[in-house]
Amino acid sequence: MTKASHPSMSSRTVHVIDDDARIRTSLVDFFASVGTKATAYASASDFMEQADLSEPGCVLLDVRMPGMTGLELQEKLSAAGCPLPIIFITGDACVEASVSAMKAGAFDFLLKPLKLETLAELTALALSRNAEMRAKYLARFHAQTVVDTLTPRESEVFALVSKGLPNKAIAREMNISEIMVKLHRSRMMKKLQARSVVDVVRTFDDLNTAKAN
Repeated sequence: MTKASHPSMSSRTVHVIDDDARIRTSLVDFFASVGTKATAYASASDFMEQADLSEPGCVLLDVRMPGMTGLELQEKLSAAGCPLPIIFITGDACVEASVSAMKAGAFDFLLKPLKLETLAELTALALSRNAEMRAKYLARFHAQTVVDTLTPRESEVFALVSKGLPNKAIAREMNISEIMVKLHRSRMMKKLQARSVVDVVRTFDDLNTAKAN
């Protein structure tokens, strides 16, 4: 994902993917009327080929389309690590499809004909969710960049401090003096801009959770 600053609402895009031209046009016009940028695609393949997935936004995705279905596109986006929230739209009250979509991480599931008030509320929530996800990503990216600058000793102290070990125990574990532990610890915390052990533990756990996922 491309690094970016916190986007304004006007810079976010609602990606409308539906094989029905009338629906695409009406939705793009609707979002324009409420001051939200929207781009339409006639198929999932068109979206994959043309959309900039690094930009903030969300996806309005039809479930049943010729070629790649909405659920198949959702699977591809998930595999690619795309953070755009997906709101599925469909004309069929298909319980199986909605359950599959929600289990796979869909933001929500709407039935056609769409209620514009509900649609506006959901897309606003989805765009906010995307902004939160991007902010967390940027914070994690920054933290990892700083952690990568730690010396081997500082990295070892970072890991041991995150386990809650006191300086004396860390000194025994690393076979160095407490004075050296304090020195490495001070430098490590300064680089991480950590004000307390809680900040160190939070950073360590967040980065390792991200790697595990």
